[in-house]
Amino acid sequence: MSAQVYGRTFWVALAIGAAVMVYGASGLVSDAGFGASANVAGWLLGADVGNDFFLAPLACLVGAAVARVLPHWCRAPVQAALLTTGVLLIVVFPALRGYGRATVPDNPSVQPLDYTTATLTAVSAVWAVAGVWLVVRLVTSGPGRRRPPIRATRGDHPTSPR
Repeated sequence: MSAQVYGRTFWVALAIGAAVMVYGASGLVSDAGFGASANVAGWLLGADVGNDFFLAPLACLVGAAVARVLPHWCRAPVQAALLTTGVLLIVVFPALRGYGRATVPDNPSVQPLDYTTATLTAVSAVWAVAGVWLVVRLVTSGPGRRRPPIRATRGDHPTSPR
């Protein structure tokens, strides 16, 4: 196995990304102080560990269970909708919990919207799109209709010469 060689684009992107991270971290420390910055760093570390040891394995288990239970023609729409719903709920979780309201209770502009209704609307839209996708797949996969293969079959690798 040979060592991976990185191109010029990788190193330029790495330098830019590192500079942005250093700028953001120094801005956080100068604006909020070292104590608050340590809290943010702890939260980020906890979020990373939580993702790697809880959320990612859970997503893999749910995806595998759906793949075992559902027929082939409806797996992709259901898995995509489940994944999108999960990401949406992770993103909207702080707003649903009302984080920030207690910090400034006399400011009505802090989380002024009905986030529960908005979340339910977004999740409904995701599953409506999945439903349309399912109907299209059902109609196009009937008997006598040949759909193109959705993934490479054994011996048909995208990197193999034709």
